[in-house]
Amino acid sequence: MGDINRVNTFPDIMRKCFKMGLFKIIPSQGGKDKSRTVSPAEGEGPDVVATVIGNYGRWQLLMTFLLSLFSLPCTFHIYLPTFTAKATTFWCQKPENLSGLPIAQWMNYSQPTPGDSCLVRQLSPEVTVESILNQTAPYIDSFIKCTSWGYDRSEVGNTIISEWDLVCDREYLTSLAESTFLIGVGVGGVVGGWISDKFGRKKILMSMMVAQSVLAILSLLVRSFIQYLLVRLVMGFVSVSVVYAAFVLSVELVGGKWVTIAGVCNFFWLPLAYVIVSLLSLAMPNWRDLQLSLSVPGCLLLALWFVLPESPRWLLSMGKTQEAKVILEKAAKINRRELPADMDKLLMLYKTDSKDEGPSVMMLFKGNLRKRTICLFLTWFAMTIAYYGLLLNIGNFGLGNLHVTSIILAVVEIPAIAISIPILLKAGRRIPIFTSMLVCGLACIASELFSMAFSEDWIMIACLMIGKFAIGSTNMMLPIFTVELYPTVVRNLGVGASQVAAGVALALIPYLWKLTMFDKHVPMMTIAALAVIGGGIVMLLPDTTQIEEQPVTEKKKSSLENNTARNGTFTITDDRGH
Repeated sequence: MGDINRVNTFPDIMRKCFKMGLFKIIPSQGGKDKSRTVSPAEGEGPDVVATVIGNYGRWQLLMTFLLSLFSLPCTFHIYLPTFTAKATTFWCQKPENLSGLPIAQWMNYSQPTPGDSCLVRQLSPEVTVESILNQTAPYIDSFIKCTSWGYDRSEVGNTIISEWDLVCDREYLTSLAESTFLIGVGVGGVVGGWISDKFGRKKILMSMMVAQSVLAILSLLVRSFIQYLLVRLVMGFVSVSVVYAAFVLSVELVGGKWVTIAGVCNFFWLPLAYVIVSLLSLAMPNWRDLQLSLSVPGCLLLALWFVLPESPRWLLSMGKTQEAKVILEKAAKINRRELPADMDKLLMLYKTDSKDEGPSVMMLFKGNLRKRTICLFLTWFAMTIAYYGLLLNIGNFGLGNLHVTSIILAVVEIPAIAISIPILLKAGRRIPIFTSMLVCGLACIASELFSMAFSEDWIMIACLMIGKFAIGSTNMMLPIFTVELYPTVVRNLGVGASQVAAGVALALIPYLWKLTMFDKHVPMMTIAALAVIGGGIVMLLPDTTQIEEQPVTEKKKSSLENNTARNGTFTITDDRGH
């Protein structure tokens, strides 16, 4: 009974090697058996939730689909500045007597140097439209500071830059506006994760969704740039809370390999969101109209309060057995599964010795979680710089039409997400993440080398597509890996902590292209270096698919005799026919 079952066929080996789950975790209690290496996915008891409702069924299909929809409005708000804060050509406003002068001739005459629209030439009274066109207008080598500007609206309409004149000595405010939003993302990652672990996934998800919808409407009413900054700051805070509460709740409703599949499918809406924003920007070029149109979906999702459940695994980890039982009974009915006769006894196995200890940030820096937290922090920073550095700086590549380039780089992410599922199921976590980040780094290096040797845009676009494809896969796989490495009681807090690193990286993204002051190739080389380094750090983490198997009877006995996790990690067990 105590011997480890042998597996003789390749399918058996694969099945046992690649099972994973997101179940109950008990913080490390200092296990006595320190000589044995315990995988991150090893646990102490049977998966009661999967036993009652199955790893995946019609109920999980419906719930995970609905939860995935929450990524749409959040992605809208993250991607909006690509169009609402797009820098365009601007010029000092023409005086009324020169209103008929073409812009190109006005800029050529009035600017001290080409591209410098912060100063304007002083005009003598005899300057007319005809004299400038005939090149007979006098040139006075005296310039004054410009106070009013006109903007090129051929590609995008009215933006926050044109509305509040964020040019010249106010140009830095454009980057500040985006950094403010992304700082909110970093803070919201930790605070939102903590309150979600403490008060529940559903409550935080829906309350933050209400806040996001209200803020989206408020952003239409702002009349000053300071008001806009404050709204964007809070918007970043609530948006990341919505994304990760929905993500964690989604993966906690399923079991087995479906954890990976549900987690990845949660991100299928991302490229669609990029395409929607790009297309709507064409139809509604003014930033307030675009903001309004993209705020509607979030408001509609509030109706899901009456449909979505709380995470039964979170309820059980908090000792709320009866609430979890009601949800599981309903789910089992929809999945057409018979309830176990000893269901109450099975649910009691989920009770934790540490349930009186609430989630704490310090738990992330104890035992084996310390190394994981630090490594994930660095990896998330590198991945975020690479992913959003390519995504949010599309306008800086100078590759023709912004909308077309945006749609192309969004569409290439769809196969990247799809291919992530079989890769995660068959190849583990570390190697695919390392490989994808390495490929991204090499693609960024290639794009710079080819840009020096060739002048064709399609070569650089091809390299960017490869890099975006690779880092897009990383963006799908790393959240799955992160969730697997943390226990239920601090899972949202752990995922949120990784968003501190992501938030720091995001706050730096608007300034990434400022590095061109040193050399035009520095931004892309920075992305390449961080992608490669981040991939290397991933190799220091344990792979959550390397699971030691125990016979079912031994696992059950162990869970009854010792309700303590050896390694501060979460439970992975499977009582379905070994």
